[in-house]
Formats: sequence, C-alpha cells, structure tokens
Amino acid sequence: MGLLRRAARRILNTVLDNAPHVPAGPPTQGAVPPKPAVKGPDMSNIECGPQELKERLDAGEQVTVLDVREPQETSGGIIPGAVVIPLGQLEQRWTEVKDANEVVVYCALGARSLQAAGFLREQGVFNATSMDGGIVGWTDIGGTTVPQGD
Repeated sequence: MGLLRRAARRILNTVLDNAPHVPAGPPTQGAVPPKPAVKGPDMSNIECGPQELKERLDAGEQVTVLDVREPQETSGGIIPGAVVIPLGQLEQRWTEVKDANEVVVYCALGARSLQAAGFLREQGVFNATSMDGGIVGWTDIGGTTVPQGD
C-alpha cells in the first residue's frame, strides 16, 4: 500500500508542479478587466419540427411561413400560404416579415432556413425559427404543397 501511495503522491506532485499558478484574491491595480461578453440574438429554440408546424397550422394558429428556396426549387410547390423570399434576397426583403407574430422559415432540408432564421433574429425578429428537415421533412410527415401563387 505504501508503494501505491508514493506513486500517487509523485503523480499528483508532478501535475501540481506543471499547473499554472493562479493568484488568490482580488485583482491587483492595473489589471486588465475581462472583456464583456458580446451579446447577440438569443438562438435558443431556433428550430421546430415539421410535425409541430403542421399541427399548429392545422389548429389555425397565426404563423407566417417563409420559404427561402430559389425559384427553381419552389416550382415544385410550397407550403400553403408561405411567403417566398429566396435566401439571396432576404437581406433586402426581410422587412416583409418583420411584423409577423411568428415566422417559421424552411428550405429544402433545413440548413439555409437555419441561416435565415439566425439572420432574422439578428435584425430583431426574435420570433423567427427554422423548420428542421425543410420541405422534405414536411412532405415526409404528410404535409401538402401547392403551386406558388395559389
């Protein structure tokens, strides 16, 4: 047992000897204060699932659905009632959805919509979320699409 204790003590001393020294107590005069954390938009709850969105729309909730796919992608159909603003135009056109009670953004699979929801939150649209899985997830759960303009 003594041999194990000596080995453990040597290992502990080696670790402690190699650890950086952190002085105790308040910082001394002239110390650089820590930089304040940069506060960006809250990105919690930035995603919702297609089933959740479908249930909310079926229940008649007022949700603005935003499609950020390109025109060649939307020709196959959009979620009924969706506002279509391609991601490349969102920076110029985001004010079209700024007053919506809630905005759920979708694309083909979910990557661009996550980017778009983050951008909208940076602009102050704090109720913007991204639909995980995009239009593919929507149709997989039985969501319907309509031709754009209907």
